[in-house]
Amino acid sequence: MKRLIWIFILFFGLSPLHSQEKDDPVNFENALLIAPELSFQLPGADFAKRFGPGYQFGLSINYKFRKNWLIGGEGGFLFGTSVKEKNHIENTITSNGQIITDDGILDDVNLNLRGAILKVNAGKSFFFSPTKPSNGILVKIGGGYMHHKILIDVDKQITPQLTGDYAKGYDRFSNGILLSQYIGLIRLEQGKFVNLSFGFEITEAFTKNRRPLDFYMQKPLNDSRIDLMYGFKLSWIIPVYIGESSGSQYYTY
Repeated sequence: MKRLIWIFILFFGLSPLHSQEKDDPVNFENALLIAPELSFQLPGADFAKRFGPGYQFGLSINYKFRKNWLIGGEGGFLFGTSVKEKNHIENTITSNGQIITDDGILDDVNLNLRGAILKVNAGKSFFFSPTKPSNGILVKIGGGYMHHKILIDVDKQITPQLTGDYAKGYDRFSNGILLSQYIGLIRLEQGKFVNLSFGFEITEAFTKNRRPLDFYMQKPLNDSRIDLMYGFKLSWIIPVYIGESSGSQYYTY
């Protein structure tokens, strides 16, 4: 807790002073930041009733201004193997969780999380030292779109009762708008291969089921959902610096 308090002191107190220092020897440069990203996420609220832990793999592209403000976009895919809602397909499977195929044999049914997000971000970085600002804190907020569904993994050639349009009656496809908040550490230095950001992110999505009919409930599912995800995100940043060099030793984001 004490460490967290010191981080917030640096964030709200010391860091803005650093960014306004008139004698700051570092000329922060504009840059295009391209970053493959991987997240481990835990579910919350309605999302936790349907899914367990999952992952997100994506790509962000942000433009950083000289004063270390940034704006950009991000897209990613959601995936996972932990699905808690399973009773909605019980009328298509046997008591041991298998399905009878067209050939009259038993086959396995696997349920997975699949989804995607698309959002815009805005944020700012605050560095620990004005003389060597290669390490600091990055804060971002975002807003955009999210969808998710239960992927029913079966052999499509021999199990038509859970494929195609029939699968849509069981997959509980939902979508809606989202908000996100991120705070983490960042290291970025020109000429270095390892430029990273690692931090904590929370996503709140406000979704609804979009299928016209749920086969298990025999009616549309129109209830509003609050789907929460929170966890750690690792970004490998590839900076493309724009403009002339200042001649300083450090060029950072």
